[in-house]
Amino acid sequence: MGRVLVIGAGLAGLTAARLLSFEAPDREVIVIDKGRSVGGRLATRRLGPASLDHGAQFFTVRSEAFGATVDRWRTDGMVEEWCRGFGDDDGYPRYYAVAGMNALAKYLAKDLSVVTRQRANAIVPGPDRWAVAYEAATRDPDEADALIVTPPIPQALDLLTAGATVLPAECAESLGAVGYHKVIAILARLDRSPNLPLPGALQQPDHPVFSFVADNQVKGISDEPAVTCHMTHELSGRLWGADDASVLAHVDRDLRGLLGEAQTVEVHVKRWRYAAPIEPAAGPCMVAATRPGPLVLAGDGFSGSKVEGAFLSGRAAAAEVAKALTA
Repeated sequence: MGRVLVIGAGLAGLTAARLLSFEAPDREVIVIDKGRSVGGRLATRRLGPASLDHGAQFFTVRSEAFGATVDRWRTDGMVEEWCRGFGDDDGYPRYYAVAGMNALAKYLAKDLSVVTRQRANAIVPGPDRWAVAYEAATRDPDEADALIVTPPIPQALDLLTAGATVLPAECAESLGAVGYHKVIAILARLDRSPNLPLPGALQQPDHPVFSFVADNQVKGISDEPAVTCHMTHELSGRLWGADDASVLAHVDRDLRGLLGEAQTVEVHVKRWRYAAPIEPAAGPCMVAATRPGPLVLAGDGFSGSKVEGAFLSGRAAAAEVAKALTA
């Protein structure tokens, strides 16, 4: 049934790997990720006894396919409804992972063959199979009959260029036009509740500094008050090259205004270089090559930055690979 290599253990990669593994148990599927853990932007960090989601904060459901999957996650006790809007109730549940978003990623990686702490640096087409080489020769090159590549599109293109993989001109032009927003997140453990309005979060698209703020304790994942503050795309871009102390000094007044009487016990700065595509590529995924086997690009660069988009992209990529391998 072929050997499939999935690069990237975010939601798109894990979704694709699960579908390909479980529909054909004799198919070998390996997921490779450069991080210490799976998840990508399904990311949770501990600051002392506090837990903070610092990438994706919640997700909604708009499609039947994702809804059926979320129902299974709820049955398994992995996710719960947080609210139905921040301020006004728009009728759409916002779900959160009860043990933090990274716990959801680890749940999805269960029973998969996953290799972490390995950074791919080249995708090389061979006469019969693809090869993936790794940075500093930390792992022997992997060969595969099919590849699913889910990192942000600029990183995916770098892998292809490094291995002299040539895309059709229209594919290269389309992918090369995809840019990304940057986001800087401020993570703060507090000595008391910041008393944010229920449901413990502010979504403020017109605010000049913080577009989203969440109290992870009120949300339900932290034993202590701890806030995640996502800075706006515009300000994140302006401060991207500044050191952490300069970033914190720039937002200090607005942060103190949010926290009220609460004082920070510990503060960290997290940078997301590829937080969200400015304008996603067309379609849920892209079959970039068919020889020496299917090479499919997927991820939030195609379906947008929402959790559901990554899921649908991984699902579409798995369908493309399965169709090619069984043809």
